[in-house]
Amino acid sequence: MASYFVDKKGFLAFLKGVIKKYPLYGTVERDGFPVFKKIEEPEELVLSAKPTHLSPKEFLFPPRELLLRFNLEDGKAEPVVEAREQVIMGLHPCDIHAIGLLDRVFSHGRGDVNYLERRKKTILIGTECLPDEFCFCQSLGTMDADEGFDLFFHELKRGYLVRVGTEKGRRLLKRYTKPEKAAKKHLEEVKAHREKKLKGFTRCLDARKEELPLVYAGSYEHPLWERIGSICYGCGSCNHVCPTCYCFDVRDDVTLDLKEARRYRVWDGCTLEDFAKVAGGHNFRKDRSERLRHRFNRKFRYLADRFDGLFCVGCGRCSRACLVGINITDVTNELIKDAKS
Repeated sequence: MASYFVDKKGFLAFLKGVIKKYPLYGTVERDGFPVFKKIEEPEELVLSAKPTHLSPKEFLFPPRELLLRFNLEDGKAEPVVEAREQVIMGLHPCDIHAIGLLDRVFSHGRGDVNYLERRKKTILIGTECLPDEFCFCQSLGTMDADEGFDLFFHELKRGYLVRVGTEKGRRLLKRYTKPEKAAKKHLEEVKAHREKKLKGFTRCLDARKEELPLVYAGSYEHPLWERIGSICYGCGSCNHVCPTCYCFDVRDDVTLDLKEARRYRVWDGCTLEDFAKVAGGHNFRKDRSERLRHRFNRKFRYLADRFDGLFCVGCGRCSRACLVGINITDVTNELIKDAKS
């Protein structure tokens, strides 16, 4: 993997070139927190080391997405694929890993045309980060990213070290700036930042990631589920901020004259009351404790074999967003402790 150095002037030229050619979505400061939005001017972009509360998956898997248009008079249906070229910049390693998991999901079997077409037209640019009090990516092997991106920028004192992940990324970098070959001092700065990052973690899991599916398999009747279920609001915040949750509901809208209809999908979440409800009002997971148990098992057990990986990347977003303070590391460590006792 090639590494280059770009000074700050070259970085600005790169941003200007990208903004002129593509829609660029990156991080900005809003109310003291980094958030993703469309970047109109280079000065808007703030490559924050802090995690964003919302994940960038919305740019590949929108919260609401049109799938089909129907003409009810002649019975014809027109598939809709709304995808255009775009660049997402400011992705931290955990989010790069999360997008890799979504790639596996949406390409599984026949594949999801809407996601895959949008993914094909998207350029991913990563940036380095520092953990806050909720991050635990080092426990899950997602603290670093060596693939899954087109370019990865490490901020240095006098510029950026840029790792190239794909030929598409290389062409983009060289089209808008003149990178130099990275020197030893640049690589040493990156190494020093990684060591600082490792020392910044305050949370970790008390077992190896390979042990977690078995831990969760043995915890189905654990009293912890009733305990946290009794305080859970069932609001779905954890589902909607999670970078790897991909469940959706499909709905139809019909015009008042009954001549046309549209089918679209919207994000759904397994902690919501109606998620497992079927015809007749029957609910396979009626209690919040059952829904929480299902969600945690989806992250650490159920999908591990099918998609060859845990579906938690340690970003801590669910813990940040939880209104009652349910913390994914506390829950998992309690199960680990009891499994080992």
